[in-house]
Parts: sequence; C-alpha cells; structure tokens
Amino acid sequence: MHGDEIIGQWSAEAGYHSSMEDEQFVFWGDGVGLVEYARPGASECVLFRWARTAIRTVRLEPYRSVRGDAVVDDVPEVVEIGYRITREERPLIGEVLPVLYLPAPFAATPDRGYGLITREPAVYFTKMRRARS
Repeated sequence: MHGDEIIGQWSAEAGYHSSMEDEQFVFWGDGVGLVEYARPGASECVLFRWARTAIRTVRLEPYRSVRGDAVVDDVPEVVEIGYRITREERPLIGEVLPVLYLPAPFAATPDRGYGLITREPAVYFTKMRRARS
C-alpha cells in the first residue's frame, strides 16, 4: 500500500519568512525517505524506508543517521505513527497549501506542520540519498 499523498518534499518553513534553519521530510515513491534538520554550518539527517500500513498511518524504518558528513551509529528505532494532511494558509504564499503533520520521534520539530514544496524532491536530496545510502 503506497501513500501517494505523502510523496514529495515537505518543509517546516514553507510559506514563512526566511529562517536560518529548516527541517524537511522527503518521501520518494519507491519507499525511501529522509528527514534533514539544517542550519548554517550543521545538519542532521536520518534516512529511512517507509510504507503506509493503514489509512493515514505510516511505518518509518530508519537505517542511517548522518551528522554533518559523518555517519553515526545511533540509528533511531522503527516507528509506526499516524499522520494527517491539512490545508493551511501560510503568510508569505497567500494561498492554501497542503501541510503534513507527522510526529516522528526522531524529527527535530515533530509538532510543526511541514508545508508541501514539491512532489518531485530537489536534486540536492536525491544526491544526498545516493551518497549516504
């Protein structure tokens, strides 16, 4: 069971004034994903496999953690959690956009909504996925 509605690149800062930090979830259609928390001079990334297990429920199976350019040993545990997608207006966009709420325990900002940036993740994330897999 694939979760087509969750596929794409989602940003905690989408539609808000520019920030010095951001957290983004990326879900590819082949069942691989990542979450990256980035700020100037530092980033933390968790790569995971994902599958929708029920309506609005997803299993996230982390397999690699990276801090900066270093792979670290502390890979988070597998979780099965509920998510929701709402439609919200964000200040800078002036229109409604899909917003993902996914309380992953290994996310830096699990209580924030992540606005959809694009259904086709940026080349940056695709290269990161290849380099760190």
